[in-house]
Amino acid sequence: MTTATESIGQDAVSCCSTFYEQDWVRNLAEDIFHPGGEDLTRRTIAAMHLPAHATMADLGCGTGTTALMLARDSDLQVSGVDLSAANIERAIERTDINNAAVRFIQADAQELPFEDDKFDGILAECSFSLFANQAAVLAEIKRVLKPGGSLAITDMAVGGPLPADIAEVISPWTCLVDAKDQQTYAQEFTAAGFAVRIIADESAGLTSLIHLLKRKLLLLGAGGVLAGGSTPTFDLATIKYWLDRFQAVVEKGTIRYLRFNLRSP
Repeated sequence: MTTATESIGQDAVSCCSTFYEQDWVRNLAEDIFHPGGEDLTRRTIAAMHLPAHATMADLGCGTGTTALMLARDSDLQVSGVDLSAANIERAIERTDINNAAVRFIQADAQELPFEDDKFDGILAECSFSLFANQAAVLAEIKRVLKPGGSLAITDMAVGGPLPADIAEVISPWTCLVDAKDQQTYAQEFTAAGFAVRIIADESAGLTSLIHLLKRKLLLLGAGGVLAGGSTPTFDLATIKYWLDRFQAVVEKGTIRYLRFNLRSP
């Protein structure tokens, strides 16, 4: 059985897909897969200024939490895209068969299965930093966005060099492996032809997420969350140490969470 602490130390290449596919992780985080949760998603979408009945793609949709919320609470037509077949299967399981406003597709963000000028908006929450070839993904986004379409990205960022222990233990499963600083992200988006409209620091969502994970981990470790799933062996003291360590680095500004609202040509 893989323990929680062993999962934390997984190889960076595979952890952000296989780690989040584990049953215990889904039970822990399916409703809070990214910092800021629904509140940040709603602010991000509002800042996109999408037209009525807009078409939207959610890249790196995971198990569909955001896409399902948007399809339920707005008039958006949402296509959720994720590389993980397991995530897409779970997202489909969570979908009301009568809901025609959302669909889920397994695909690589570097080769999106959509025609040119398909979408009014594209959203990538805590996923852009995981794409191996970000320039290729931005080119694909630009292709499938309508002229003047809106792109919104929320993601981990760095505000300085990561401490060695954070880089080794926490970085792989918190999407920090290839995270950049604010200026580098902005330059990358501009080089791809996007106009940067808004850059907002959403790091408070990281602190709130850490507190929530602490509460849920205690419940999970006590057997109060999973029902019939495989529960990992928890060293709660170790988990708490790393969460506290992560929180301290966030509060120092070395790790940040940023929102970018961009416009295509």
